[in-house]
Amino acid sequence: MSKNKTANILISVIGKGRLKKDQTVGYEQTEYVFNPDKSKKYVASKTAFFGIALYKYLKEVEKMQIDKFILIGTDQSAWSELYQILPRDVQNSEDITAMCLKVYEEEKKGIQDNTLSAWQNTLTKYVPQLKFYKIKPLELGRGIDILLEELDKDGDYNVIFDMTHAFRNIPVVFSYGIMLLKYLRRINSIRIFYGAHEMAGYFSGLENGQSPVIEIPFIDKLVRLIESMATFQNSGYFVPLLKQIGLGDREKTYFKLEMNRQPRREIEEIIKELEHKQKSANYAFEKEIIEILYGEFSEMNRQEKLFQRMYKRSQFFYERRQYLKALVLLYEAMIVLFADVYNIKDNMNYISREDARAKLKSEIQNVKNKKPDLNKLIKEQDEADTVEELEYVRNAAVHGSSPRGNQEYLENVEKFKLLLNSAMNLFEKMLQRRN
Repeated sequence: MSKNKTANILISVIGKGRLKKDQTVGYEQTEYVFNPDKSKKYVASKTAFFGIALYKYLKEVEKMQIDKFILIGTDQSAWSELYQILPRDVQNSEDITAMCLKVYEEEKKGIQDNTLSAWQNTLTKYVPQLKFYKIKPLELGRGIDILLEELDKDGDYNVIFDMTHAFRNIPVVFSYGIMLLKYLRRINSIRIFYGAHEMAGYFSGLENGQSPVIEIPFIDKLVRLIESMATFQNSGYFVPLLKQIGLGDREKTYFKLEMNRQPRREIEEIIKELEHKQKSANYAFEKEIIEILYGEFSEMNRQEKLFQRMYKRSQFFYERRQYLKALVLLYEAMIVLFADVYNIKDNMNYISREDARAKLKSEIQNVKNKKPDLNKLIKEQDEADTVEELEYVRNAAVHGSSPRGNQEYLENVEKFKLLLNSAMNLFEKMLQRRN
């Protein structure tokens, strides 16, 4: 398979067939109807196995090249039904008929590995994309391993998954497994199909013996929402979540926030768009996601001063255990606060920041010299100690060196939390003293 080409992988879980009511050889069949609620319907040939109908639909209607057709079933799955994937002039040949009957008889009680292997070899002479895997009903982890084996690490893939047949737990687990696979292989898209035999009554225009086919893009949408929501909750990176609810690419806005710029206009635009989306959302879960985002961006917008925004971001990352970001932002928020209190202009300038840092150190020295009344923000010895420890730990963490203060802050998370909590409490006091 070419490494430069995106491969189309069809995965189907094959189940146990329903024996014919008239006791003749074979299984009950149905005509699967694709696009049942549209004018251009596609009615597949009768089959007991939906995977065959899907394979033919993708090839004949969508003109898709299927690079691999992976079939996963148990020892009693309807493997014999796969004769229908062969060209019509081959299906009734003597050799195929004999082999198919042997498979059919064995699968009633449990097909042997050598028989299934021989059947696969017979079929792949005509359809080389086929690959069979037999698993036990509760051998769920093996199913995910199969997909890892079949999809190379350096390949690009579109995955089509048929979740119609088999014991219900198998396609459910496979659905989650394919979502996990997105993080282990390069998967560009996932399409999920279901041959909904029991839903025929929900579609008009179907004839007796026909079953509608449903493509379920909603599952992929939910997975993308889950992924982007988890990313936002764990890291604060809101770009994928905004994309999922239709607000476009906000990468530049996020970058400005990360770089401590002031994208106030962009944030106001996002807030207005969220207000519009809230009114037009179709589902309650969409509205709740929008409410969460609206609250976060409104809180950002309320922080007029840079030190306020930096402090809020520090709290945000601390709650999500991104300790280095929280540490750096909290210390820098203190520096910018000193610049504000001492009316040092252009606090984005390096020299201005150094002037503010000098004011901070001066206040620490005043406390040590028993002259806290000269200070505006630091009043107590324990406060001065906290600021010094915070600076030492910040420098050591950023540079990977040993701190001048307590080494435990870098090696013991509980000790580190005590320091951060003390520094945050001190920052709140400083805000009150500023006001």
